[in-house]
Order: sequence, then C-alpha cells, then structure tokens
Amino acid sequence: MRHLDNDTLAAFVAVYDHGSFTAAAEQLGKTQAAVSIMLSRLEKHLGQRLLERSRQGITLTSAGGKLIGYARQMRMLEEEALSALGCYDARTRIRIGMPDDYLGTVGAALIENFSQRNPQLQVEIVSDFSFKLQKSLEEGHLDLAIVTRQPGQEQGEFLRHEAQLWCTAPNCYPERQSVLPMVLFPDGCRSRPQVLAALDQAGLRWRIVCTSSHLTGVETAVRVGAALTVLPASVISPDWRILGQNDRLPALKPLDLALLLPADAHVGTRRLAQFIRELISQPAAEIPRPIQIVR
Repeated sequence: MRHLDNDTLAAFVAVYDHGSFTAAAEQLGKTQAAVSIMLSRLEKHLGQRLLERSRQGITLTSAGGKLIGYARQMRMLEEEALSALGCYDARTRIRIGMPDDYLGTVGAALIENFSQRNPQLQVEIVSDFSFKLQKSLEEGHLDLAIVTRQPGQEQGEFLRHEAQLWCTAPNCYPERQSVLPMVLFPDGCRSRPQVLAALDQAGLRWRIVCTSSHLTGVETAVRVGAALTVLPASVISPDWRILGQNDRLPALKPLDLALLLPADAHVGTRRLAQFIRELISQPAAEIPRPIQIVR
C-alpha cells in the first residue's frame, strides 16, 4: 500500500511555493541535497514527475497540479490535529493585507463567509498599496497578503490574471473629450505607470483631475467629474460603463494577483490562505460582486 509522508509533502509544497530548492531548504531547515532527495523519492514512490525544472523556474506537471491541493490540505489537517491536542499555541488573530480595490469582493467574502465558518479566528483586514503590504509582511506586521505583482517579477504564489478595464460611471462620456479627464490611484499604485504609458503610446491627450488612495474616492471623483478611470475587472460596479478599443482607448496588460504566505504560517493563517485560493479560483461570474455603498 502506498502512503504519503507529510514531511515529504511539506518539501514538495515549499519547493513549489518558493520557486527553488535552495529557498525551500532554508525554510525547512534542511540542505538543498536533502530536499532534492525527498522530492526524487516522492516522484519515484508515485511513479510520476511532479515538478518541471527549467531556466524559467519550477512549474507543476499535470500530476503535480493534482497533488498540490491535497498536499496543502493534509498539512493543514496535521496542524489542526496538533493544535487540538495542545501541541501548538492557539493564535486567533490573523492580519491579512490587500489593496483597497478588493475590500468589496475578497474582503467581503472573508467577513461574511470565512469568519462565520471560523468564529474562533479574528480576521483583521489591512488595506494599502501592494509595495507597502509586502514590507509590512516582511516586518512581521501582517500574517499574509494579497498583492498585485510588480511587472516582470514573480513574488509570491500566483492566484490569477486580473484584467484592467477602462470604465466610467453611468451617463458619463469622458471618452468624447479631446483631453481625457482621468481619476487614478496615486504614485505607488502598480497599475498607474502602465495606464499613463499606454495613453502616451496611443497618442491620446489626458489630464489627471483627481487622485485617491481609496476605491470609494476614485468612484466618487469619476461620478462628480464625469471622468475616466481604470479598475480591475472584478471590482467594477455592474452598472458602470466599460470602455475599450472601440472608444479609441488602448488595451491594457492584465495584473497578476499573488498570495504572500510566510513558510512558517500558523494553521489558522493557512486555513485562510486556502479559503482565498478557492475563492480566487472560482469562475468570474461566481465571485461576489463589489458591495454597493450608499453615499
């Protein structure tokens, strides 16, 4: 009978999450050679390759993609069992960071669903720009974070591609103006440079009429100023107008959403991380729409 060893599964998950055997070995407190041997034995035991190694990094094979979710769940169950037996100190407070854009979707799901299912865990959501959230996580002020990746970098665990769309409020037609009135998040937003560069490359004239650090501020400024903005597809209000190339606006590259989870995350934090993975992996139509705030 074949069995799966949790230590070996932990090595498999660590190698994939960290993207290298060296980083995984440091996290596990083992040598790189030891981690490599553990993975080789696991693949031999299962009779299937789990990871592909190339100059571009480490990716999952078809078999690895099937196993990774089970491996995470088995690790979580082990930690829960040890916690129930008093082998872990109980941690009830989990601090998660995410950009302001996702408070109405991911944040709402955490409050309405995860917290109700796990009343013993106190989830505290911290909203800020991705680069600040990464620093806060590194300094230990957060337990995990959802961030938009810096273009060209692959930090964290990939969650999904997030389309960026030109949009405006109902009955607003900023695209008809010769100089586009723009409302954007301020410097530090990882989308902002791409948006302005795309406008310049398309030869379109623009002016920034307002900047705001919060999604509600951006939405209010768009409505008041009959202006144009760019938002992730999943956070745009259903009644807003979506604009595109037919409106002479350039296509924008999608953002990459990533999950930053420390290797030594506690069982409650890992449980929350798994909830986020399952939520983000849902088809777009099934992800909760933004909460409509009455102002």
